[in-house]
Amino acid sequence: MKKSLILIGVLFLVLIVVVLIYGKNSSNSEELDYQTNYSENPFQKYVDSAFQSIDCPVRESKLNDSYYTGKLIDTHIHVPAIPDDSRFRTDEGETRPVLGVNVGINDYICMMDYENTSKIFAFFPVWDPIKIESLDIVKKTMEKYPDRFVPFIMPPFNDDDIDGYPTVDSEKLTEMLSVYPNLFEGYGEIGLYERGDHGGPKGAKALPPNSDRLNEIYPVIRDNNLLIYFHLGEGQKESFENALRENRGINFIWHGDQLIPYRNGIQDLSIIDEILTNNPNAYYGVDELYGDIFLLKPETSKEKFIAHFEDYNPLIEKDLETWKVFIEEHQDQVLWGTDRGWNADWSLDVNVAQTLNDYSRYFIAHLSPEVQEKFAYKNAEKLLGN
Repeated sequence: MKKSLILIGVLFLVLIVVVLIYGKNSSNSEELDYQTNYSENPFQKYVDSAFQSIDCPVRESKLNDSYYTGKLIDTHIHVPAIPDDSRFRTDEGETRPVLGVNVGINDYICMMDYENTSKIFAFFPVWDPIKIESLDIVKKTMEKYPDRFVPFIMPPFNDDDIDGYPTVDSEKLTEMLSVYPNLFEGYGEIGLYERGDHGGPKGAKALPPNSDRLNEIYPVIRDNNLLIYFHLGEGQKESFENALRENRGINFIWHGDQLIPYRNGIQDLSIIDEILTNNPNAYYGVDELYGDIFLLKPETSKEKFIAHFEDYNPLIEKDLETWKVFIEEHQDQVLWGTDRGWNADWSLDVNVAQTLNDYSRYFIAHLSPEVQEKFAYKNAEKLLGN
């Protein structure tokens, strides 16, 4: 009897050892497979990281009657690319937004929730060698948050090179759009200015809106029922209006100060005023509401940005002087936006979001009552067919 008990005990111990060894090997096997997948596609880890959960603080807005408190759609938000081993550094000192490194999709949801913005026009970059991964990010984003993002495809072609272009050609664009049909609602933002003409690094030359490259793209846009978002370059008024006249069935949104000269210390909006007056398919995105001082740039700190808005009075006086009449005269062709997400990771910070959003709401409240909702969200919804 005693020997039987000893034998049973030994067998039990052997069984425990076998289970432990199997479990360890199984765990190692799973870990090895996980690492192997990433070794086969090193970009995938950034795709996965882009969807990590975050803790988002909850804010209860208590804005008074001096603010617009209705619905908002931000029509100008950039989603950065994941690293592609050539365009981005991924070290700990990186301050620009890099998806899957220091910024994730949930940062955008947190930003929108905290500032009470209903949805955003989001510019998703797509290029080789991360084309498929970039498209997968858009697809997964829209599966998780179909009512928060209006996805635009932003496909440069080596635009950091003198021989590159701000956009791929029509054949490559068609190929990208065919991977997940009907995924995108817009094409842009496409910067048609010469790279380096506003302080950035040198690269691709300016691309006129009626260039052969874009004229071949417009039928693709029409076939896919997309909006267009351009950032125009210097002297492109005539070529832009040519493109607008030749493509009345396409709605064009644009922004940028290249067509807004300063005259006697005041922004002259006459050129963009004329474009809107003559072209019903043109829309202008107003995202310069800082009291005539552009602050969303890498060299500005988060602290400096927030401190800039401590006193609304001089800022609102300047912005109303510049924009109020223009917005009210073109009340059906203007859109609110902020141009966040491209410049510094702090541009998505919830405190920055609250600061900029509250000031925007204060500005909107100073527009004529019949214009406020159009500028805040209704013109955006009109473009989306809602």
